[in-house]
Amino acid sequence: TVRKAESNVGNLITDAMRAATGADIALTNGGGIRGDRTYPAGAVLTRKDVLNELPFGNVTVLIEIKGSDLLAALENGVSAVQDGGGRFPQVSGMTITYDPAKPVGSRILSVMIGGAPLVPDRVYKLATNDYMYRGGDGYGALKAGKPLIDASGGRLMASTVIDYITAQGGKIAPAVEGRIKRAG
Repeated sequence: TVRKAESNVGNLITDAMRAATGADIALTNGGGIRGDRTYPAGAVLTRKDVLNELPFGNVTVLIEIKGSDLLAALENGVSAVQDGGGRFPQVSGMTITYDPAKPVGSRILSVMIGGAPLVPDRVYKLATNDYMYRGGDGYGALKAGKPLIDASGGRLMASTVIDYITAQGGKIAPAVEGRIKRAG
């Protein structure tokens, strides 16, 4: 699911990243989420579960990025959806609508951030992971961002998620909310 659609675990992870950094929005690649497991309602998540979901040791970073560069990054994110590419985006603080039938590079139909359309010249605070910020999974557009918290000052994504769950009193109920919509 994380490589082709919005997922509750993707929402949990990106919400945790956004909350930990105070970002406007968050973005991670579905391929970095590896647990391949379904957690039924009421399941107890352990630290081991979170580490199994996020096994790569990626660090949460915070960057300032122009809307136009964010749009380019999201276009990359949906460019290989038909192949199950790991670059598929999981997001927080934004909703995207894309059409996989359109040519690569013009699949994003809309991006809403905080209820308003993405503004190409506006600068947004984006929480993402260090791998993507370095251009991993084709996310070269993120390299244009200005680091506010780089990998040396960031925390492991898994620790970010564990702390987020703990701050919620250990009770979470992430759900698919319509953050990522497929047209057509």
